[in-house]
Amino acid sequence: MRKLNIDEWNRKDQFYYFKDYENPFYNICTELNISEFLTYIKKRKIPFSTTILYASLRVVNEYEPFKYRIIDDEVIIFDEIHGGQTVLNSDDTFSFCYFKYYDNFHDFFENVRSVLNEHHQREKKLDPRTNQNDLIHYSTLPWIKFTSVSHARKFSRLDSIPKMVFGKFYKDDGSYTMPFSVEVHHSLIDGLHIAEYLEKFQNYLEHPATLLS
Repeated sequence: MRKLNIDEWNRKDQFYYFKDYENPFYNICTELNISEFLTYIKKRKIPFSTTILYASLRVVNEYEPFKYRIIDDEVIIFDEIHGGQTVLNSDDTFSFCYFKYYDNFHDFFENVRSVLNEHHQREKKLDPRTNQNDLIHYSTLPWIKFTSVSHARKFSRLDSIPKMVFGKFYKDDGSYTMPFSVEVHHSLIDGLHIAEYLEKFQNYLEHPATLLS
């Protein structure tokens, strides 16, 4: 990881403007077309949840603004960002599991499978890892076709980690669509950056072979 030189950053003014807001986070919900993506992974019998998580993390690791974190009033750029995701337990509670990012999908898939196997053997440990910053916080709501999302926040603790939520995908006019939520710290990321992230994400979903080969 390395430190960003804030004084030479073209977003210096925006960084300081939003940094001390009581609530500096904002949320954008959209819909992603996953038709080509679904067709591709179904033919190859690849789990949807693992693959969509990989696609999202792949873009995060290829697009620098989502690797920024505020630590001790400095902006730190992490070399790699990993996934922390809610996982449903057998008693309908949830825990957090953590998945290391790998450039290669096969390596990522094997790590996810190993982590989940270990989790299902023990369950019940929440494991919030509040001091780990090289993450995206993910949730999945496969039961809900949502149009907006808000997150619980502890404002007494500095947090600049983006939060992303996958919703229930559905068929609409012949295409499969999935709601997707992105919540970010405005000192680090503007709407333009979210738009560019979503464009890159959608491009992978429309060309899954480039993502998973």
